[in-house]
Amino acid sequence: MNIKEIKNKYLEKDGCMYGRRNIEDSLALLYHENSKFTSHSARVEGQKIMGFNNPFVNKRAYQPYKCYPGTKRVDLNDYKDTVPQKELVATLNQRRSVRNYNPTYKISLSEITTLLYQSYGVNNSQELYNVGREAHMGLRNVPSGGGLFPLEMYVVIQNSHIPSGLYHYRTDLNELECLKEGDFKDTLAGIIQAEPYVQIRDASMVMLVTGVVERSIIKYGDRGYRFMLQESGEVAQTVSLLGEALDLGSCILGGYLDDKVNEFLDVDGVFESINNIIVIGGKIKQEECHEKDS
Repeated sequence: MNIKEIKNKYLEKDGCMYGRRNIEDSLALLYHENSKFTSHSARVEGQKIMGFNNPFVNKRAYQPYKCYPGTKRVDLNDYKDTVPQKELVATLNQRRSVRNYNPTYKISLSEITTLLYQSYGVNNSQELYNVGREAHMGLRNVPSGGGLFPLEMYVVIQNSHIPSGLYHYRTDLNELECLKEGDFKDTLAGIIQAEPYVQIRDASMVMLVTGVVERSIIKYGDRGYRFMLQESGEVAQTVSLLGEALDLGSCILGGYLDDKVNEFLDVDGVFESINNIIVIGGKIKQEECHEKDS
């Protein structure tokens, strides 16, 4: 028996939760290895990136604003300066995932605005170099690879002062575009694997974050996919902290049926696909817990 056969024999008997058997067919590691930079690939990609920086491309690439013409809109701009006054470190220390929500809590337009505008809304602008005043880059509170901002924000309003339904957030206008009205609690509960651990039906709002992958990879190639996922995480953490500052509970979910969610959002699932889901609702106060237990 040679050394390879011996290794294979021991591998068959290996009951460890770690080890080669867990990663040898991993698509994630395959992508990770093939999107690493070496001194050579970094130079090659650098040349492509420099080629991206021309006025014609920049003028279009830095206006990443998806819109739904003809839809009913909800203007959030009256509330964008109403922000919670809570110290950052205290908010960081108090943030925890909340899985049970007050089913009677109506999330206000002011709270919705803070969660959306302060996380991904355009709150400043910068003129594009060598393009002129007619084109600018919209800046936001989270960093984005190359300032390309590949994410889109959708919210399902379940309990608020505006009609329940699916909305798209216009990051450039700070407005909600109503895509379809209705109660989608059962629909979401069927395509998001949350219950019974996260009470999604009791939440006031569900935020669904998609990624438009071409916005990143057109400049950064396969490496751009990493940047998009990083940005999705940055937005999720920012929303969680904003929720805590508003005394709202939130929980970031990873267990969902991707294509079913994409179908619900009416996106193609290829060029634009779901990246992140955040459930948001009113916290159940301690005295309310005691009342339920009694």
